Amino acid sequence: MSKAGTTIETPALTRDGPLDALRFLAALFIVLYHVAERAPVSLFSLSPAFGRGYLATDFFLMLSGYVLARTYGPRVLSGKIDTLEFLKRRVQRIWPPHLVMLALFVVFFLLTSAVGLAPQNPQWFQWSQLPAQIFLVQAWFAPGTSGWNMPTWTLSALVVAYALFPVVWRRIGASRQPWLALAFGAGLYVAFDYGALLAFGAHGYQLPLRDGLIRGVPLFLVGLLVARAPITDLTRRQAVPLAVATLALVVAIQALGNFDYLSLALLAFLIHAAGASPPKAWRWAGAAGRISFSLFLTNTLTAIVWFGLVRVVEHKVALPPAAIWTLWALAILATVVVAWLFERHVDAPLQRWVKGSYQQPIFPAKAGTQAASPVAARLGNGV
Repeated sequence: MSKAGTTIETPALTRDGPLDALRFLAALFIVLYHVAERAPVSLFSLSPAFGRGYLATDFFLMLSGYVLARTYGPRVLSGKIDTLEFLKRRVQRIWPPHLVMLALFVVFFLLTSAVGLAPQNPQWFQWSQLPAQIFLVQAWFAPGTSGWNMPTWTLSALVVAYALFPVVWRRIGASRQPWLALAFGAGLYVAFDYGALLAFGAHGYQLPLRDGLIRGVPLFLVGLLVARAPITDLTRRQAVPLAVATLALVVAIQALGNFDYLSLALLAFLIHAAGASPPKAWRWAGAAGRISFSLFLTNTLTAIVWFGLVRVVEHKVALPPAAIWTLWALAILATVVVAWLFERHVDAPLQRWVKGSYQQPIFPAKAGTQAASPVAARLGNGV
């Protein structure tokens, strides 16, 4: 029987557990961050904590590195998958639904322009920015103002991170001092962030989206280092209480002030604790986790359409404040419903079609265990 504090073998990742729940909560907070200024009274003016929604994006970037390391890491170290094959699989996961969503943006813009409805923010719909979006290079220091489906800058940054992953993981995975490596990586991230502050006058999260590589790749690499950190028997047994307490602490800190580095450290531990959890059967978490990537892809266009319709109603009918607040809150529900529809009728069929071209799953299931490839598809989406 293991003693508390004894290092144990890293368990396989499974669906329907804490990581799925956290992915959905983070995605929902990003939606709230995106619509905060559309409320009758800007949420940013109510509490500065609402203005730190960028931490949820940072969480996703770290989580992406963590999940891919836990899922693909053993095969990379054993040489069963090379860099090109790994990158191809990841691009095939994120690019098809991204292209569908981008096509919907173009259709929406053309239809509204045809009926004489000019966008409130025309700088978001510049044709010159579309090629960079299509090929997911908009975060590679592309010139101009970012637009169209703006959150996909993270996918652009992660494509580079995916290309680096096999080479970097061969070094990290072979490290005999993972805690020292994690401490060194955290220090390097802080140094890198301060370097951005000196060079550009802004922290990584404050840089224009076209400079997303500066923010995205280092956080992805931190996620790899968190995945290499050993899991103790105590952490595994108390994974959910530790995750809940850490999440509560992250939320409480935001009410006290701007403590970004501490918040990121706690979010990294939150990922570590949640990832140490034994298998759960939280169907609600699995269902929520499945729509997180679709929520990331669809929420911007859903909000644009929703609040455009709200403006039309407000021009025709004098709405009381309670009704305006209700319509604003329903926008968040609308983003979840649209994401569920997109996942069910677009993303899931696309992935079945893509995976149908494979001769065999990339991670065959071992006897008595769950196949790892579905975990990568559900948990490791590039956000």
